[in-house]
Amino acid sequence: MDVIAEGDPGFKRTKGLMNRNATLSQVLREAKEKEEIRTSSEVTVETDKKTHYGLLFDEFQGLSHLEALEMLSRESEIKVKSILNSLSGEELETLKVELEQLKEAFSLAEFCEEEEEEKKGKKYRPRMDQEVSDQAISRE
Repeated sequence: MDVIAEGDPGFKRTKGLMNRNATLSQVLREAKEKEEIRTSSEVTVETDKKTHYGLLFDEFQGLSHLEALEMLSRESEIKVKSILNSLSGEELETLKVELEQLKEAFSLAEFCEEEEEEKKGKKYRPRMDQEVSDQAISRE
């Protein structure tokens, strides 16, 4: 059997550790708390990765907000049309120019491309109707 003497190398360091953490239960408690903190941070990182706009959209009732915006848009469009119908002459032309500038400022590029394609289709429609009528083919 070996006896530890106070002069043994490493004894002072061991004694210092023992005095700092008086009991084994305290050491285990601290280790458990550190592990819980580490695992909770891992869980939050994983949930952050899994969170996407679909979940946020559902969580914050995005559909109802979207419908409200659509209703507001329709009401505003009706108001603008009624104002345009009440104006005439130079005021009407000035307002149309301003509205067109606003439309260009707030439009998105991808939607503009779709609108241009639709306009091209409308531009060729009368010609297509003429060709079809010349051939005596009914178009549906």
